[in-house]
Amino acid sequence: MRTGWLVLPLSGLLLFSTGCVPDKVQEEIEKTENENAEKQSGQGDEEVAPEDIEVSEEQKEELESHDHVSEEEAVAELTEEQESIEIDLPKKKNEFTSHQELSQYVSNLFYLYHKGDLDTDEFYEMLRPHLHDDFLELLPASEADRKETFEVLQYTFLQYLPAPIESYELTEATTNIRGDEGESYRKYVTDDSQFIYYVLRMKKEGSQWFVTYDSPAPPYEIDPSLESSFESPGGEE
Repeated sequence: MRTGWLVLPLSGLLLFSTGCVPDKVQEEIEKTENENAEKQSGQGDEEVAPEDIEVSEEQKEELESHDHVSEEEAVAELTEEQESIEIDLPKKKNEFTSHQELSQYVSNLFYLYHKGDLDTDEFYEMLRPHLHDDFLELLPASEADRKETFEVLQYTFLQYLPAPIESYELTEATTNIRGDEGESYRKYVTDDSQFIYYVLRMKKEGSQWFVTYDSPAPPYEIDPSLESSFESPGGEE
């Protein structure tokens, strides 16, 4: 059940690259691994099967036959039915061949960036190798100007926050029929119980997955039965 939700008037951007993993990110990975191990030992063989919210051709045809429901409204309704999945942070890699791993990794970077725990230089350096050309075309040409852009975006984002971000939740990454494009949704939870929603979109080039887009999204509801198995690294549960 939603307590409240908020979409900030600022599109979130992110990045990564080669080099050493900042201590904060490494701490998040180790913390999540330990928490997941503890929860798995207490849950036995119970598993969670997230729902696929991709709009199929049949769903689109159904939408077109109902004038009172727009496709945008239907997508919003579908995202509300999404279930959160357990946070399982992968190790830092120069490239990801799994859209699920890329979604987990990048979503955590965005979370730390939007929370203010990861500075823009570290954020950009870690994100850079995973950015698709479509994403890079939206940024300035020089590396220095790109970092400055992310610095301004982070500062502005933090200024608009009604309260500090406490934790985040993530949905399973889904793909299209061809399996070359995917997306996932995440929800930031502030310490005054407001929600901020984002959608992450990805594209596969060869065997590698890249980030093409990250922006505010319609709200979705988290199934209360999944709360006990959901991890929120960097914040309190």
